[in-house]
Order: sequence, then C-alpha cells, then structure tokens
Amino acid sequence: MVINMRDIKKIFYEGIVPEAMQGKINVYFNYSVAFSTYIVPSNKKYVCKLDNQELEIPMLVIKDKELFDKWLTLYVYKALDFYDDGNFYDEIKYGKYDDKNMICKEKLILVCLFANATVEDFNDPINFLRKRINFMNNHSNEKRPLGYSDDLKANIDVIICKDTINNEGTGQFIIKAYDEREKYIFPRVKFGISDDMVYVYAIQNEDENTGELSKKINRRLYKVGEGFVDLGNEENPKDITASFLVVLNMFIRYFNDRGYTKIIVPSMLNVRWNSKKIIHDAKYKKGKIDLSKKIELDRQLEYIQSNLTNKLIRTFLRLACHYNNIDVTAFPYEIDSSLHMEINNAIPAKCNNKLLYGTGEMIGNKMDSERKR
Repeated sequence: MVINMRDIKKIFYEGIVPEAMQGKINVYFNYSVAFSTYIVPSNKKYVCKLDNQELEIPMLVIKDKELFDKWLTLYVYKALDFYDDGNFYDEIKYGKYDDKNMICKEKLILVCLFANATVEDFNDPINFLRKRINFMNNHSNEKRPLGYSDDLKANIDVIICKDTINNEGTGQFIIKAYDEREKYIFPRVKFGISDDMVYVYAIQNEDENTGELSKKINRRLYKVGEGFVDLGNEENPKDITASFLVVLNMFIRYFNDRGYTKIIVPSMLNVRWNSKKIIHDAKYKKGKIDLSKKIELDRQLEYIQSNLTNKLIRTFLRLACHYNNIDVTAFPYEIDSSLHMEINNAIPAKCNNKLLYGTGEMIGNKMDSERKR
C-alpha cells in the first residue's frame, strides 16, 4: 500500500502524467483519460500525443509544484479514508502492488479526480484539489422522514449518501416516496459543497420505478406545468422532465434552509467528453468499426452530451421561472464554463406552482421543526 508523499508523487509524475499524454491510463483496466501537463517552475511541458483534431485536450497548469504536491497528497489521503472498498475492484483491493504500472487504489483515485475536472480546474489545480477536499469534509450521510405529502399522495424521505468515486461530486441527494406497498425513487442529484457554494453536476434517473405508486406520482407530476409561461426563449425553458424539476426544487430548498444561497452548475467536463471519442477512434484504428460507423457514433455522442448538458441547465432555468427570488448571475461561458445562480433571501419567496411550493414547504417545515427542538 502506498503511504507516503514520495510514492504518490511517483504515481502522478511517472504514471499519470506520461500515460495521460497517450490518452490511456492503466489502472488494471485502461481509462481513456487524456490531458497535457505544464510544470511552470521548471518550464516542462508534457503534451498529449493523440492525433485527433476533434478532441479539446486540456492542459494541467502547475504553477507552484511544491504546493501542488502537498495538496495532491492530502487529497489522496482524504479520498482513501472517504471512499470504502466498494469503490475499487478486487484486482486493486487485494492485488499486489505493480511497481511497473503502479496499479493501486491511489492511481485510480487520481484518474477519477482528473476525469471530473473542468477547464477552470485544469488551469487552477490547487484550488480544484482544495475544492474536492472540501466536498469530502462537508459531506454527511443523512436520512430525514418528511411525513405525508398531499401533493404526491405518498410518504417522503430525504436521503443524502456518498456517491461513487468515478462520479463528479461526492454526494447524492435522494427523494424517496413510498406507501405501505411500494416505493418511488426520484432522479438523484449529484453534488458537492465548497466555500458556501453548492456545485451540482448531474441529475440522473438511476432507479426503475414500476407499479401503481409510480403511475400515481407520474400523473401528479404533470402539475409542474402550472404557472409556466412559454416565451419561446432560453430564459423560459419548456422542455424539462417533471421528476427532475421536483427533486431539484426540494434539493434547492433543503440547502437554502441550511444557509446556502449560491449554486454552480458546471456545464462541460472535457476529459469525460474526450474519453468516448478516444474509444471510438481506437476501435476504428483497430478495424473493429469502419469510418461511417465511427462518424455515426461521434454524432450520437455529441447529441447525447449536448442534450444532457442542456437539459440540466434548462431544469435550473425552469425552476427560476417559478420563483421570484432565484436569479441567474451568469450563464455558461460568460465568466467561466458554469451556470451561476443565487437565491435572494432578502425578499419573501413566492412560487407560482402549487406542486413545487408544496414539496418545497415539506422541506422547510421539517427544517423549522428541527431548529425549534
């Protein structure tokens, strides 16, 4: 097991950096992670060698190597403590350390770290590492029964648990609806908290909901259309998924009641985007697919990625349409690649949608009752 800073530095500079130049990092399985590295003090550049003009390869800029190494080591130690063995496959958990390829938990931790970095994170990696450590420090597993919802006609629980190591944030916000026979799990909000800001990376539908309760809730979710005026522009998004909007509504209320007013929604993770194109390119070069199939797969990827990113942002913008105190302070690429929103608690909140208001109030009432104890 790797236990000291020297070994972590070796894994990074002799393993991660040169392998990222090739777009393939070996952690028992190959991860298609590609980036270049520029160590400013020594003026050393390790430029990615992938010959694919369609890729936007980020450059990791290390301006203060000594400070970067300290934060990198601190992050790895913290991640080893935060993520349990369920996040690592058996060949890493129980295998003997491979000195040549440096196959170990620490290497997987570093691969997953940089796979989930934005362009801004690559430009300022020390702040990125500090932010990711804050995500772990600020995480707490929670379960809060909210009681019976008249709007959804089911009992409601709020659950916060750790996400897996390969995902963007450290936490999952889960709304569970249930009756005496069945349960319904809303899409999961993937998030992290740092410097009093809530970062939301994804809303994902991971659970299969079937049965009568699911049908009843889905019918009631149609009520999210109340109060929405479609002006046909980006600020008034029409095409959203009702369950996504309801869970986001409860998520925002939950953390606003805890004092958080600033929301950041990263819109693009270049390494994740590139990895799928790298895989398509490798299959084409090995003759497993022809050029037309590669082009088709790349187009599908672009459509899926654009749809996922736009859908996430549209859901936030739609929520702002229903509340008088949620403001967009910057759209993606105005100040960085993220959507920035802020909740103005200086004015009384008003909501023009009964379903959103009611599910939000369930959160508020629960938090109020806990504060009064």
